[in-house]
Amino acid sequence: MNDTNSGKTKTGEPCLVEAGQGFSVIYKDRFLYSKYSPQKAAVQAVEQLAVLPQTLILCFSPCLWYGLKELLEKLSEQSLILGIEADTSLFKLAQEKLQEFKTAFSNAEGKVLLTSPDKIEGLVKKLPRFRRVCTLEMSGGTFFFKPLYSEISLFVQNYVASFWKNRITLVKLGRLFCRNFFRNLKDIPASKSVPCSSPFFSRPFIVFGAGQSTESFLDRISKETLKRCTLLAVDAALPVLLKHQIQPDFIVAVEAQLAIEKAYIGTKDLHSAIISDLSSRPEILLHTKGRHLYFYSEFSESAFFKQAETKKILPPKLPPLGSVGLTAVFLALFMRPDKNVPVFVTGLDFSYSLGFTHARGAPAHTARLISCGRFTPVENYEAAFKIGAKTVSGKNGNVITDTALKNYAGLFVNFFENTSALYDSGISGLNLGLPFASTEQIESVCTSLPAKTEDEYDGIWAEDKINTGKTKKATAGYLDSEKAALLRIKELLSKGEKALPPPVPNLKEELASLLQTREYLYLHFPDGYKFDPENLSMLKRIRNEIDFFLKNFD
Repeated sequence: MNDTNSGKTKTGEPCLVEAGQGFSVIYKDRFLYSKYSPQKAAVQAVEQLAVLPQTLILCFSPCLWYGLKELLEKLSEQSLILGIEADTSLFKLAQEKLQEFKTAFSNAEGKVLLTSPDKIEGLVKKLPRFRRVCTLEMSGGTFFFKPLYSEISLFVQNYVASFWKNRITLVKLGRLFCRNFFRNLKDIPASKSVPCSSPFFSRPFIVFGAGQSTESFLDRISKETLKRCTLLAVDAALPVLLKHQIQPDFIVAVEAQLAIEKAYIGTKDLHSAIISDLSSRPEILLHTKGRHLYFYSEFSESAFFKQAETKKILPPKLPPLGSVGLTAVFLALFMRPDKNVPVFVTGLDFSYSLGFTHARGAPAHTARLISCGRFTPVENYEAAFKIGAKTVSGKNGNVITDTALKNYAGLFVNFFENTSALYDSGISGLNLGLPFASTEQIESVCTSLPAKTEDEYDGIWAEDKINTGKTKKATAGYLDSEKAALLRIKELLSKGEKALPPPVPNLKEELASLLQTREYLYLHFPDGYKFDPENLSMLKRIRNEIDFFLKNFD
């Protein structure tokens, strides 16, 4: 450290200088604290801060840690102070001062951490689950890396918000996701996983969503062109295509709830194949006679997924995109043999017009037709005025969207922007960040291609009997082991140590070992993001869940 009285940095390092009521710091020809009352601004900022339980406090450029004592007095047991310093020299200074502070105040141990920006992502993921984030600029050192600190703040807040949004989804639907996962897994060996090497996929792909642009697209393109392409449709777009007398080659299904079955009404004679997530609704297979392909996506970061992966019984893994439209595009890119095979997208509008939310023929539009009457028009005007709906600029003028749809559009751009040979052929909706391809351009690409044949399509289903037999055996073994584990957990929770035959187990240790890798039993609990062997309420609820899941292994 440089001389504390000279006020000059001889080595380009931060220099402590005496100020009116303490010390300030000069660094790169700047005072990082006031010359007269260096602690005042930091202490006042802390005094104005309301620290609620389970708060992560980001302290940017803590430097001399002024205000830390006052901040610790406000801190609850489930909160944490995280200092972040991007400058190497200021980091060393903050590290020294923090160590001095911890030596003087023992209550700071375990409640204050210091890290650099390059480690923030890994650290935040390892920390306990906080409910909220607040930020403090603790010195003028933030001036040197202000954009970086803003990015860090945004990242951490989005990460925490995203975790709790996902938790809300899992509390509502996690039990259903897990049940469907095991029910579908039993049928996996009898079907094939999503293929990615058949010559059938050398043809151009067209991905259909259920937005209004699908309807206009079908009006403009010839059926001869469609016969030369590989057609993927999200399940909600299936009735729209059937209305135009078009059967897609593949139907993409990710929805776990009953409502999606409306899209399959009247489809028993379909020749199409269904490509579904392992967590999607198993009953949709009853609505078609088509073939069935699987993939899976992790709807949570859980150990039971990792265990199944080690058994090599799972189909290809796709990222959890949250939207069937995004999943359909990802599947098309996954199945094409090389990046030069074009993929055209239509109907992924992520918006709607005044009065109409989907293409005519989609389940939402059909339901509106059924319910309309003297006092309920077929036009769905209320969708444009619901909470969160807003008018924004789209590809063909102003369109209506909402927060969820706009987020999906943003996710689409993040995932697929600059993807080779991926084109947007929808003339309405939000901008997807893709080059536009008209129906005329698609037809010119397909002109020289022969029409699809039944033999070509059947080639996708050539079964590898040896590997299929191995997969069946491995899957059956995995499901039997899960059933045995559930029965053991049930025995331990029902009888306890005293009622069990010798040798008597260490009840808590064995329960923890069994339950920490079977999160599907408690993933949907409000407090189910971590297993607590001391939580008697959780153990009682887990006991009630065991019988529900045992049915899926019979």
